Amino acid sequence: MRARGFLLLTLFLFSNLGFGQSRIFSKQEIIEDLAFLKSQLEEKYPNTGIYNTTEEFNDFFKNISVGDDLSEIEAYSLIASSNEVILDGHTLFFPNQDFINRNNASGFFLPIRTYWDGERLYILEKYSQSKELIPGSEILSINGMKSKDLIQGILSKMMSDGRSLKYPIWVLNTYFFEYYSYFYGCGKEYELGLKQNEKDLLIKIEGVPKTQLLQKIRETRKENGKGISVDIDRAKSTAILTIKDWHKSVLKKQYNQKFIPEIKSIIKQLEKNNIEDLVIDVRNNQGGDTKYSKYLLSHLLKDPFVLVEGYKKKRKGKVVKSRGPQMGVHKPMSTTFQGSVYVLTNGGSFSNTGIFCSVLRKHKRAVFIGEETGGSEFVLCGIPKNVKLPNTGITIELPRLQFLIKSYDKEKLHGVIPDFKVKPSIENLVKGEDPVIDYTFKLIKEKRD
Repeated sequence: MRARGFLLLTLFLFSNLGFGQSRIFSKQEIIEDLAFLKSQLEEKYPNTGIYNTTEEFNDFFKNISVGDDLSEIEAYSLIASSNEVILDGHTLFFPNQDFINRNNASGFFLPIRTYWDGERLYILEKYSQSKELIPGSEILSINGMKSKDLIQGILSKMMSDGRSLKYPIWVLNTYFFEYYSYFYGCGKEYELGLKQNEKDLLIKIEGVPKTQLLQKIRETRKENGKGISVDIDRAKSTAILTIKDWHKSVLKKQYNQKFIPEIKSIIKQLEKNNIEDLVIDVRNNQGGDTKYSKYLLSHLLKDPFVLVEGYKKKRKGKVVKSRGPQMGVHKPMSTTFQGSVYVLTNGGSFSNTGIFCSVLRKHKRAVFIGEETGGSEFVLCGIPKNVKLPNTGITIELPRLQFLIKSYDKEKLHGVIPDFKVKPSIENLVKGEDPVIDYTFKLIKEKRD
């Protein structure tokens, strides 16, 4: 399945300069677009009714309040609030293309990466020369709006599997500058209320053009140049397998790697070096091709396994059984990894990563450390197609196929919850510390002692 970040990156780099003036939409135009969206959901979206009732779904669209003469930002904010009743992590709302083009061509973006820890907003990285922007500083307000109100307002209109905020918080922390522009636009100057050294201060910083901002981000984030990598410690008989992405296209174009040959080689290395403990890091991995999670699972599980128990779609507005990728029972490899497995997760572990983790949990094959996955442990919706609203031009990426990963109780739908919850603090992140991997090594040491 195509992950959200893959599409977001495409939009970030889009550079078409043909754009018109900002539009104002009438109340009638918004009402028509909402009616069109509702009809598309009723006709094609199979997850309606998973997290709410038909009555709740209908009441939302019936009672939504529409004002007169809405700007593009106001129209987007109102229509994106439909996520409150859709509750699907693969359903994305994008402003109309003219709005995105104008921002990309001539907009000035907030030159910071933020970190919302659930209670407070911080500066994690800065992409500006401003000496007043200090990573680790708490952001109290932006342009006069309190950070808590701002973040909660945006999160309520973002994608999520059910009512879990793990994935939208991860997305917002990763792409804050973009989502802020969707809901509040771009300004040449921003006013930030900060707390530094126990003192409150108000500063003004200049916005940064998109191309310059993306270059700064690339310079700041110097990462391992591989999408799939392994770090083997022979002396300790441990290995860390990091998988950043499951997409064939991303692995090929961005990392010049092929999934199956890489994993096949790594499995041989584990065997050759008599590795006892394998740590699999799938934090920030937003998903991709299910055939690859199936392949890795076949090297980890001893018994036959099912990746997805069933699929459903809508036909003429009714949910019916369907076919989907990697159906049926899958056999393990003749030789599988026999040691202990530890999996590191966070809110960015989404889509196919959620499926991978869910199957391991089902077979009790791994110990999970970190934060709850953003992707559901039980059911999700994928295989999206774009729907463009006729008046506003807002585009919705609407999934058409339901994946039943395993049986569930509607009252207990959630992501894969770690056995040991470890959440990095802003201090950890600024210093480049990784308490999740540290805790994992502690568990391995305790097991051996």
